[in-house]
Amino acid sequence: MSRALSRTMKLPNTEKPFQCNVCEKQFRQLSTLANHMKIHTGEKPFKCHICSREFRQSSTLTNHIKIHTGEKPYKCSFCSKEFRQLSTLSNHVKIHTGEKPFECVVCRKTFRQSSTLNNHIKIHTGDKFVI
Repeated sequence: MSRALSRTMKLPNTEKPFQCNVCEKQFRQLSTLANHMKIHTGEKPFKCHICSREFRQSSTLTNHIKIHTGEKPYKCSFCSKEFRQLSTLSNHVKIHTGEKPFECVVCRKTFRQSSTLNNHIKIHTGDKFVI
C-alpha cells in the first residue's frame, strides 16, 4: 500500500525513457542520465580555481564560486535580502506571499517546497518514524 500511495502523491508522471544501468533510476533526458552516471563513476570534471573543490556540473561550480566572491545577484523585493541563486530567492519569496503550492493528497497540508512535501509523505507511507 505504501508504494502505491507514494506513487499517487508524486508530481504528474511523464515518460522517462532513459534508465541508469547501475541503479535503474529513470530520466526524461539523455543528458540528465549522462550527468547522473557521474555519481557512479565519481567523475567530477569541474574544479574550483580558488579552493580546488570538484563538481559534477559546471552550473554547480558557477554557484559555488559565488561563495568565494560574495556575489549575491538576486534580491528580494519584499525585504531586500540577497541570494546567490534564483531558486533560493524564489523559495524565499513564498514566505512573504504565503504561497504553498504543494499539497498532500492525504491530509491536504500544504508546503512551499516539493522536497518538504515529499518528506512529509513518508509520514503517511510509513517510511518515516514520527515523534
